[in-house]
Formats: sequence, C-alpha cells, structure tokens
Amino acid sequence: MKKIFLLVVLLCSVASYSQDVLEVIAKETCQCLETKKAKDPNLSAADFKTEVGVCMIKSYTDHMSEFKPSEKVDFSDVEGMTKLGENVAIKMMQVCPNVIIELGRSAIKEEKEVEKEDSFVSGEVIDIKWEQFVTLQLKDQTGRNYSFLLLDSFDTAPLLTNNEIKKKDKLKVSYTEIELFDSKAKEFRYFKILTKIEKQ
Repeated sequence: MKKIFLLVVLLCSVASYSQDVLEVIAKETCQCLETKKAKDPNLSAADFKTEVGVCMIKSYTDHMSEFKPSEKVDFSDVEGMTKLGENVAIKMMQVCPNVIIELGRSAIKEEKEVEKEDSFVSGEVIDIKWEQFVTLQLKDQTGRNYSFLLLDSFDTAPLLTNNEIKKKDKLKVSYTEIELFDSKAKEFRYFKILTKIEKQ
C-alpha cells in the first residue's frame, strides 16, 4: 500500500527537469521494456523491475547532454537518480501506463511474498518428543535451542513421522509462528510450527 500511495504522490508532484527530455526518456524506456517483454513474456517481477532501471539509465545516458548543467545527475548520486526516476515514471504514466501498473502489481506481489516467506533454522537434532503433538528440538551453531511442533502435513513431514530423523542429525527446518493456547502455562503464546524439513 505504501508503494501505491507513493505512486499517487508522484503523479501529483511537479517535475523540475526539462520536460521535453523527460518525455523522450519515458518513451524510449517504454519501447525498451516492450521489446524485452516481447523477447521474454515470462520475465519475473524482480527481473522486470531491474529492466525498468536498465532501460531508463540507458536512455538517460544517451540524452544526458540535453539536460541543463544544473539538472544533470551523477550516477553515484542516489537521491538525484531516485528523483530523476520518479519524474520519468510520471511521464511514463502518460506514454505506457500499463508498465507502471505492472510495476505496482509486482511491488504488491513482492510484499506479499516477503510476508509469506517462512523463517528457517539449521542445527543438530537434540531430541524428538512423541506426545499429543510431535516436538522436534534443534540446537544451532551458536548453541541456542529451538522447539518446533509438527501440526500440518507437508512434503517432507514423512522424514519425521517415519522415524527417518535421529538424534545428532543435521537439519535445516523452515517454520512459521502462530499463537496458540498453552494449557500448562494457561496463556496464549507463540509456537514455531514446522513447514519444511531438509537433511544436511
């Protein structure tokens, strides 16, 4: 949502650069991206985002001499390059709005993927407890102990349920955290729930 809001702000702002040059860069950036998309229709969101920057910088380099001296931006000037990119993006909304919309969708997808990404721990098995729920206990390289519950079925869960994991085995486990009621402590607390097991 933050990135969508930023896009709205950009559309409402006034560019300080030479408008004619910005329009040329916007058009060339759009054409460059259309060519790349035609060559590789399955371009990933991350690669597409990279190509936007590559196309924009190439066009800017080609037309750098057309900018006023006070408007030229050095590639090492992060803030200046960001501002240039924002102003070109405003022009691109008029030339190829579909590209900006796709960038917005990619940003949202990226945020969701980050939110959904499970955490992981690598370590040595120190114990497996078979109670109401199976608990896998690991110790990582720093000596910290972790406990993981097996609550859901997943592809590599049979490694645990079929007794293929033993003490001192080296594992990499992915997990998510959910809040459950601890009947012993008589309170809600977060538990680490296994989502993937890999033998190392």
